[in-house]
Amino acid sequence: MGNTNTWVIATNGTKYASEAVKYAAELYRDLRTEPEIYILVVATDDTAVTQAKAILEMAKFTFEDIAGKEGTLTTLVETGEPGDVIIHQMNALKGDHLFIGGSDFKWDINEEGEGGISNYIIENISGGITLIK
Repeated sequence: MGNTNTWVIATNGTKYASEAVKYAAELYRDLRTEPEIYILVVATDDTAVTQAKAILEMAKFTFEDIAGKEGTLTTLVETGEPGDVIIHQMNALKGDHLFIGGSDFKWDINEEGEGGISNYIIENISGGITLIK
């Protein structure tokens, strides 16, 4: 994984996204140097913000519980199209590693077929990515 300085963990509370939070926390717990951690939840519209905040609180609790440290991360709720928001936040935060879950992941990344948000992110992101499936 190299010397990454800024991790972004994008979650929507689903099974694989929650596993990405747990996996990142386990890695973080065992590191000698601590990267900056951001947990991001994207609400698709203003009506979903309350639910996004609840998902974010659970992800924060889970990360801190597994990592064994409190207050080591920043939480973000953003509104918009998830793929675009995640890529924008990776760039804005100068993230060098992204953790996401991907139940919609297909190995054949192409422009013609549906690949879901995870494929869109893989095609458009710079930096490392860990996809939990």
